[in-house]
Amino acid sequence: MANYATLLDVSDPALTIEERHLLKADVAVDAALRERGIDPALVTLPQALLTELAVNHACRFSSIEGAIGENSPLIAKAREYKTTIDMLEKSISREALGVAVASGSGFGNVILGRG
Repeated sequence: MANYATLLDVSDPALTIEERHLLKADVAVDAALRERGIDPALVTLPQALLTELAVNHACRFSSIEGAIGENSPLIAKAREYKTTIDMLEKSISREALGVAVASGSGFGNVILGRG
């Protein structure tokens, strides 16, 4: 069972979304979180941002899978989903997800001088 979205979250009638698409989307969402230094295990679900991101990934995977040839309208649909995915991934932050800032990873300062 997928973590971030369910089949009920998907509403594109032109696509056939299956659980396997949502599972692949989970991997992509986890990767996006890790790229931003966020451990997916620390995120309390559900999170609307991550659900929307997972749905867009699943729809993109389904579009690519269903496309027949380079001129398929599903290729254009997949590109649109990719644009939305990129925009949503830029919104991911600890603050947006309510995840505490990791302790011990901040910057500090030290005064250097001669005594």
